[in-house]
Amino acid sequence: MSTDVLEATVMLEALRVTELRLLLSKMGKSKSGLKKDLMKRVVDLLHNECNPELLSAVRELHKLRQVSKDARRSSKPSPVQIISMPACVSPENLQSPVSVSTEPQMIKLPFYQTLDTILPPAPLVPMFEGAMQNSDFLFHLSASQQAQIQNSKTSQSGLTSVQVVLRICYSESIGVEEDQYPPNVCVSVNHANCLIECTYSSTKLGTEPSRPCRPIDLTPNLYLTFTNRFSVLWGNFGKSYTVAVYLVRLVPSQDLLDHLRRTAVEQQELCRRRVSEKLRSDPEKEISTTGLQVSLICPLAKMRMSVPCRARGCAHLQCFDASFYLQMNERKPRWTCPVCHRYAPFDELLIDSLLCDVLESCGEDEEEIEFLSDSSWRAVRHDRSHKNKERVQHPQINRKVIVDLTHSSSDDEDFHKEETVSTHLEDKSVHFRKCGTVKTPKAKKSKNPGPKLLTKL
Repeated sequence: MSTDVLEATVMLEALRVTELRLLLSKMGKSKSGLKKDLMKRVVDLLHNECNPELLSAVRELHKLRQVSKDARRSSKPSPVQIISMPACVSPENLQSPVSVSTEPQMIKLPFYQTLDTILPPAPLVPMFEGAMQNSDFLFHLSASQQAQIQNSKTSQSGLTSVQVVLRICYSESIGVEEDQYPPNVCVSVNHANCLIECTYSSTKLGTEPSRPCRPIDLTPNLYLTFTNRFSVLWGNFGKSYTVAVYLVRLVPSQDLLDHLRRTAVEQQELCRRRVSEKLRSDPEKEISTTGLQVSLICPLAKMRMSVPCRARGCAHLQCFDASFYLQMNERKPRWTCPVCHRYAPFDELLIDSLLCDVLESCGEDEEEIEFLSDSSWRAVRHDRSHKNKERVQHPQINRKVIVDLTHSSSDDEDFHKEETVSTHLEDKSVHFRKCGTVKTPKAKKSKNPGPKLLTKL
């Protein structure tokens, strides 16, 4: 192990969870899990894929963390200045000057289009001793903001398309921040409590709600023409938070899908080139690949894809259904590729036009194709005679799987274990096979033993 890798490993200990997540997302890796999981992923990257760019990114984050700590130790009681990280950790941007920002940058949410800033980011400041703190804020809606709320449409669920939302995030971290509630958070507007959907992974005192944390809707309890007061009751356990209020328009998943179809369709020539590169023979290998099989079934919905897509950073040919993926993230925003588990945000999604043509050309009963070395394709037909024979012998069991997406999960859950949108699976035969040895419990000995009993399975 080189000295640079050892030095970078020590530097990682000083980074917070948000910095580790930022580093992993920029390197195209999954950023879900506890700090120990994030640390293990970064250390594995340092050991297995160590490169100058990765080492420079770790040093840059560590340097900015030290600068941020020095700023907080200042004797002046002024608000803490936030050190913003360069937009990308690529080599051309690592040398860019470090800028100082007075407020954190909140992550862009695809399902919320920001129309206006009602209350700029403001810190939650502890006002007295004790764990539980209360912070009050005032704001007044302008005439334009009032009109947009009044003219907004109301959905069947009772939600208006234009909302006033409260967002909370960390205020001392580096880079773009995800929404994060403080421990034991409670929000009220004009003395009426607001609905906050959150779960806790532990009952330990000071535990933060599990991510993802959504913006909190303040609209139902607002005064359109009078001054509004909202209060945030929160647990002070050593971390600093920032709140901000925005006027937003809700963007349904269908609108995002239409946007993808207009602006994010990958050209067929690029798709064919990717296939050719995958099938390109390597002179160092004795076995050459003559074809690559790709499933037409979405790995999430377990149904035939209608809009196949993948993220720009994904190296695999396998796609997933864009419509289903957007619906899933509308209910639980994870933005993780179901194939390789890399970070796959909305802005990185691309529709595969070549696979779209394949889906239109092949029959509805086809579930798998094979790309050939000349970028052409053919349907893969499996022999189902044996399968049909088994279906005659075994009765079918109709399975209807309905999964509740409103159920929240902890942040350290693996992506493939979490719930997905409600769907109906195809009827499938379920076969049971005996294997191994089954032992029957021995009967207790009695003084007058009777005839022995044999148990047949």
